[in-house]
Amino acid sequence: MSNLKIIELDPADDDLVAGAFEVLRAAHAADAPEAPAPHRGKFTLGLIHPQPDHHEATFIAVRDGQVLGTAEAGYPSRENLHFGWASIHTHPDHRRQGVATALLDHFIADAKGRGRTTLTLDTRLTWEDGIERSKAGQLFAEKHGFEQALTWINRRCAVDALDPEAEQALLEKAQDAAGDAYEIISWIGRTPEHLVDTMARIDSTIMSEVPLGDLELGPETVDAELKNAKADRNEAMGVTPIQTIAVDKATGEAVANTAVFAYDDADYPDAFQGITIVNPEHRGHRLGTLLKILNLRLVRENFPQVRRIWTDNADVNAPMIGINVVLGYEILDGGAEFQRKFDA
Repeated sequence: MSNLKIIELDPADDDLVAGAFEVLRAAHAADAPEAPAPHRGKFTLGLIHPQPDHHEATFIAVRDGQVLGTAEAGYPSRENLHFGWASIHTHPDHRRQGVATALLDHFIADAKGRGRTTLTLDTRLTWEDGIERSKAGQLFAEKHGFEQALTWINRRCAVDALDPEAEQALLEKAQDAAGDAYEIISWIGRTPEHLVDTMARIDSTIMSEVPLGDLELGPETVDAELKNAKADRNEAMGVTPIQTIAVDKATGEAVANTAVFAYDDADYPDAFQGITIVNPEHRGHRLGTLLKILNLRLVRENFPQVRRIWTDNADVNAPMIGINVVLGYEILDGGAEFQRKFDA
């Protein structure tokens, strides 16, 4: 495609940053308008404040000064150094012109230059009786040698999906099942300093506990320094965690955790459910349900603008899907990571 250049987006170039965000906005409107809209503040501030445990780059396809497509890429920088991921979007007015292919070729070359041998692309899919999605992303990935490796289901839940009596009954059932072996602690914003170490330990179990399909990813160790660096980034980006944990009174260790992430934006109606995790030895006590209901109440009390919470779960994660269905989560669509391996 003549005159098409692929460059890395400079966060200081306001015109190109605005053009890149416009690609994301227009692609969302065309492909999945029912899903949460991209958030301008999160996008622009995310360019300035990359994840502390990743090298991140946003590549853009530019012709005559206009941004036609974006590839947001990331490479873990502490563990899983074989891995890289990208999310590619083309403006609806400029599709089927080779833009996405040019961005993908650039991403692959960049990743190989960093010694990465396993790469993924993500795309939306139709899931069961959810909203029908275009197969263009899947076909694009497969055409370029990527194979489906992990499938997930996107769900949404109104913050008042349950009537108050039903919610209270669920909560009391969960409290009875948990008994008095646990201290329940909640907070908004940064993890309290005295809990950073135990929360770092529970965060370090996430990659071992969540279903990863055919993705070959090893555990990622989180320490207090990284935990605090992630908190710094959230604060800089206006992202607020709302978090509830269960601490085993016998050991003083956090053994269950849930978090929702909201934006510091009175006009943005969506929040995002993070990982809910329960230590294997402490399952069967309804801690997941207990923490999620208490955390939901914190969201309602402190973020009145939030009307919906979004989550995605691997299609094989039956226990968490079961909890979410009881809490009122409804299927929107699906998604998948497509993976391709290269020789070292």
